[in-house]
Amino acid sequence: MPIPLYVTVIGIFILTIWIIWNTINHRNKITVMTGMMISMVLGMVVGLTIGVIIGVLLSGDLFSSTLWAIIIGISVGFVAGLPTGLMAVLDGILAGLMGGMMGAMLGDMIAPENQETLIKIMFLLFIGIVIILYQMMQQEFIKSKSMINHPAAMIILFVLFIVSYNQMDALIPSTDLHNNSNHHHGVSTNNFVVQADEYTFSPSHIEIKAGEMATIVLENIGEREHDLEIIGMKAEIEEQPSSNDHTHTNNQIHLHSYPGEKQEVSFTTNTPGTYRYVCTIPGHEESGMTGMIEIIP
Repeated sequence: MPIPLYVTVIGIFILTIWIIWNTINHRNKITVMTGMMISMVLGMVVGLTIGVIIGVLLSGDLFSSTLWAIIIGISVGFVAGLPTGLMAVLDGILAGLMGGMMGAMLGDMIAPENQETLIKIMFLLFIGIVIILYQMMQQEFIKSKSMINHPAAMIILFVLFIVSYNQMDALIPSTDLHNNSNHHHGVSTNNFVVQADEYTFSPSHIEIKAGEMATIVLENIGEREHDLEIIGMKAEIEEQPSSNDHTHTNNQIHLHSYPGEKQEVSFTTNTPGTYRYVCTIPGHEESGMTGMIEIIP
């Protein structure tokens, strides 16, 4: 993991401990409602941010990234709620669970070229939320007179941090982006196999050349039926799929495969761009069964 990404993770850890320490240190002054708010916000934002990072690092393994993100989110929500009581603990656990799930899914689904931008946005959002949360704590029960705790001072520090953070080296170097694309089993050839499982596509990022005939094979290695539809990409169908189950309206690619089956179609598209492919079986896309196909000139 690159040093800037280590710095990001350590920053999340330090700020999380800072908020929890203030909660523990002033627990006798905290109302139940305030404690519930602290645990819920902290559990959600940590689960979401760490979930995105883990989802990027474990791209293609949505189960593992979701599991780790949930564990971290729940742990933070639980610890943040302990000083206040069981209601705050419950709020924190549920918020951490939800944040971890959403973060891991978002990190796994994002295209490799957008991963670094997403991590930076989530980290800066995390810091902004922590600052707002601390200001709420400051008004409610900390009541410190230090100048550093003044909202204007924190805004200035936040702006300075944003500038410094953007000057750091890449969170994910280009070599890692290339390897991550390979982890998605991305290919640059115009003939490729997409494996469908519960509930992932492999590869989840593909490049093909515009103007040349390409063949896509949908191989269902799962235990449920799956399909693959490329959203918004118009193509000239060169060969009909190997099964009669499929129809192509408006020259849109759509394949359907039962467990253990392979279906394929050959096509040509002349319009460069980036398109999503999804499983249109109800609930499958929402579970993370999506990918990106890039048509390059």
